[in-house]
Amino acid sequence: MTSEARHAVLLEDNLMATVPLIAALQACGYQVHTEAVAPDLAERIVRLRPQLVVVSLAARRFDPLAVIQAVRRDPAGSALPILAYAGHVERELLQAGLNAGADMVAPNSALRGSLPEVLAGLTRRVRESTPPGPAPRDS
Repeated sequence: MTSEARHAVLLEDNLMATVPLIAALQACGYQVHTEAVAPDLAERIVRLRPQLVVVSLAARRFDPLAVIQAVRRDPAGSALPILAYAGHVERELLQAGLNAGADMVAPNSALRGSLPEVLAGLTRRVRESTPPGPAPRDS
């Protein structure tokens, strides 16, 4: 990956969610790489060294919490910004994403409706090294 372009890795196993999220990330200036489910998924993410990792906590074809934890255990992955998302009613799942090591969690609606603001908040949080927390709520 070149240093000029911003790259994001998207981990989502629902095609209906993937297409609009890729478009939203591209509109925010990211080149998006979707990762296939593989036993070495975390290692592949770390090798890519993206500027952003976006993970669906509702994925069924891989364990998103285990992937986040594995990325965080790798010294090269410990600083990768991770944004995890799930439905707004899935509070326990969103909290589990934070506990696993995501820098920020957001409801699906925030990614669809205000992704630039969510990414700005994530960037500030990572830059300031504040404790992980939920994304700002959309109104």
